[in-house]
Amino acid sequence: MEKIVAGTSALECAKPAIAAETELDREASMIELRVQRMAVLNDTDYVCAAEMLKEIKATQKKVTEYWEPLRVSAKDAYDRVLSRKKDMIDPLKSAEDILKSKMTAYSDEQERKRKAQEEALRKLAEAELEKKLAEATAAEASGDTEAASSAMAEAEVMDDVSVGGSVSAPDVKVKGVSKSKTWKIVGVDASHVPVEINGMVIRPVDEKAILRIIKASKGTIRIPGVIYEETTQISARG
Repeated sequence: MEKIVAGTSALECAKPAIAAETELDREASMIELRVQRMAVLNDTDYVCAAEMLKEIKATQKKVTEYWEPLRVSAKDAYDRVLSRKKDMIDPLKSAEDILKSKMTAYSDEQERKRKAQEEALRKLAEAELEKKLAEATAAEASGDTEAASSAMAEAEVMDDVSVGGSVSAPDVKVKGVSKSKTWKIVGVDASHVPVEINGMVIRPVDEKAILRIIKASKGTIRIPGVIYEETTQISARG
């Protein structure tokens, strides 16, 4: 390599390197043209081709020696860039995971409370249903058909509430942040898992296939031998 003296500008340092690269490029191209024109039809041609082959290998070595220091230097620079990027991204990823975990915990707790209210409503409706049925029976026995009819009508309302009554909870929405339901399998007893579900073969136990079935059913399906739970997944865009 050419020695660099003090006071030499970056442009002046680059000139010999550019010239060397240009010369190597020209040499490689000329060799290709010469080879394209060569014919190997006799012993003399064969010897010439062999000599040219040695020249090609020598030129390949020069090209490799020229580019190898630059390749190593570029790789070192690339690795340093990746390392610095990782140093800065890792704490951000950690912060994202921590915050998503806290938001998920809050969302799951709100859902737990909603389901508890829904269950309490269902039990109240069932108790009121039994009460109205008893009132209707008593009214029917006493000959008060109007009261019996009214009690039965109220009983039907309570029956609908006990079966399909629901409690809706306000959902906090923030532009750019979405929330979706997902599920994870927390236990599998392979001896009880069926061979197939909804036409999809899941034996031997294929947890990915099972999760697709759970997702398609929105977490309503019950699969023998499989225990799963619903979780909330938070995603955001910058």
